[in-house]
Amino acid sequence: MRRNYISPEFSYTNVNGTLSMLEKGSLFGSKMLQIPNTITIGTETIIWYQQSTNEQINLGVEKSLPSVSDNTVSDKFTYSTLIIDQSQPQSQLTTNTSWILQIQINTILKNYIFATLKKYRAFEGVLNNMTISNDINTSINQYISQNILNKYTYSKIIFYIQYRSLGSAGSLKYKNVYDSTIESNANLYTKLKTSTDINQTLLTVSFNQEQPSSAYYFAYYFNLVFNRI
Repeated sequence: MRRNYISPEFSYTNVNGTLSMLEKGSLFGSKMLQIPNTITIGTETIIWYQQSTNEQINLGVEKSLPSVSDNTVSDKFTYSTLIIDQSQPQSQLTTNTSWILQIQINTILKNYIFATLKKYRAFEGVLNNMTISNDINTSINQYISQNILNKYTYSKIIFYIQYRSLGSAGSLKYKNVYDSTIESNANLYTKLKTSTDINQTLLTVSFNQEQPSSAYYFAYYFNLVFNRI
């Protein structure tokens, strides 16, 4: 057989489709992830099982290992800040104090989706070495950022407040308490002003204390609702 001594210009190497987390439309279809029309981040703890390497391969084996969880109540507290509105006059500060609650809604939503995908094992069988970052958790977060977050928009905050007498606890003045146990229709509070930044990463909530700060502090709690676009 005669040789032509022509070197091939290309070589073909099989690679895992999971090296890219960005979903791209295809004439023949692409991967499909079913997502709900509404997400309400309330008071649940999401639990899942995985390998020590974060991979999910065999549920039967992984159930013998310590579970991993995400608590939405703690997450909302971690990524929110309640501060006094510094622009209010001094006369208002000791009466109907104005407060500003800032919530990192994008981070809270992303963490909730991540935990949900882990719970339902959406990436079961995908190994660390099948991802560009060599870490399945990093790749799942990339998938959420590139394909899911832009499918949702902030809808509303469900806010609860419960006033408590200062009594002898004067040290609690202007030091309010985040408490999920006050969630009830009796403590529902709707006199809020809300706004988000252009990228919907930060929610700012403004409200006035209805009981005088000189005699009361309050417990507060909130749930978040997002709608599918």
